Amino acid sequence: MVDQSRTVRVFRAVEERVSKASKGSTLVERIRSLTTHGAALFRQSYCYRWLTAEPDPEVIVIDLREARTVGPFIQLLEMFIAPLERAWKESRLQSIATDIESRLGGSRAAQLVTSLLDPPEPPEGHDDEETD
Repeated sequence: MVDQSRTVRVFRAVEERVSKASKGSTLVERIRSLTTHGAALFRQSYCYRWLTAEPDPEVIVIDLREARTVGPFIQLLEMFIAPLERAWKESRLQSIATDIESRLGGSRAAQLVTSLLDPPEPPEGHDDEETD
């Protein structure tokens, strides 16, 4: 399920295009580092872990696509995600963002922001599973 997610596919597509663009260049290495770091941050996020956790056998799973309140919203999201992804890849804004990222990626400000966004180390004896 995770391998088929749009986010993972976008990260992989970006990484593939970057590596094809120029091998050994410092720009490519910085972008690869940012992509890898971004993917790692995403995978460490609470939301990602919550969405990809194995379901508890005592929990009832409801397919939200069939819910009358959430289902239409999910259908709208699915209708717009693919066209938006294509438009982003072909947009001038995407090339500007990439240019800004390449210029500022190694700056002190970027390093500061990265250090601020790094998740904190869990306290000693902390488990992800809660005890009853």
